[in-house]
Amino acid sequence: MRGWTLPEPRWEWEWTHASVAEPAPERETPAAPAVATVKTWAGSFTVDRYTLQDVLSDDIDRVIGHGADIGIAFTPGKFADAERIEFLQLARSVKNGLPHNKYTANDKERRTAESRMVPGDGAHIDRFPRNPAPWYEPATPGARRQDANGQWQTTDATMHDQPNLSSGDDGTAADTVHTGLWSQQFETAAVVTAGTQKGTYYGSVRWGWTWPHRGPLALVKFEVVSAGVPSPTFLAAARLWNASKTSGDVPSEAVPIAESRKVTAKAARLWDNLATRKTIATLPKGTPLQRLDVRPRSPVPSQSWFWTKVTVTGGAHAGRTGWLWLTDLS
Repeated sequence: MRGWTLPEPRWEWEWTHASVAEPAPERETPAAPAVATVKTWAGSFTVDRYTLQDVLSDDIDRVIGHGADIGIAFTPGKFADAERIEFLQLARSVKNGLPHNKYTANDKERRTAESRMVPGDGAHIDRFPRNPAPWYEPATPGARRQDANGQWQTTDATMHDQPNLSSGDDGTAADTVHTGLWSQQFETAAVVTAGTQKGTYYGSVRWGWTWPHRGPLALVKFEVVSAGVPSPTFLAAARLWNASKTSGDVPSEAVPIAESRKVTAKAARLWDNLATRKTIATLPKGTPLQRLDVRPRSPVPSQSWFWTKVTVTGGAHAGRTGWLWLTDLS
């Protein structure tokens, strides 16, 4: 699925996750929608609360900004096999029709934030310039694994976010400086960070809020962006993250880069590993899968073929993870 189309080139983006006070008494905040659940190939995302919120000045009599409050859970399904499932999040923010970058306190923060932004788009992995780890916080990891008796045990991954934009001045009301679109949009993905399917994406969802000029505040519809590998813009931001260093000059921990592929061979053998090469499945032409980060060359120097690690995402063998000839894929 395509990333969001943005109207201005050369944008620099950043988000704000400041503390959010309760809505001012004179403002009516829309009620939270009913619990919403959307499905992916390996489970489902559920939003249990999702509301607009106001940012209040310290004296609690002035609305200086707006934002959203959301709780998201990912429940792994029968095709998931993971010791640890975590969230990765793409962020975009607009203030008065232009991108807003919070991290301008010093040159190191500014340069780090800019190095992690997609050129001409501004999308970035939702973490502070000082953070080397890309996994979203605050969150609780999930899992789906077998116990000693061979029984599957499932734990939801959960997260909470309260992004907002403000006037930047405790004495200035948001309405006073609102001369164009304010918005924040997010793409939140669930990814396996430990276990058999490490590096596999379980899908991503979109959410956020908007405040058009001369228009009402509104929540962005909570919906699936991708049932598997996140959007191209998400992966572009992930590659920039992987190449970046923190504001403290520490290398960033790598975000998994996966690709949506299909089997193009009439039949492709899926091996357990490169050492034993035991066939664990024969995949028919058209079988959907994810090609994962691990891409070593064939261990036989005389061969020019490449091996690749994959997770099958559909068909009779959905959930299987193993190795294929790269030439068997689209």
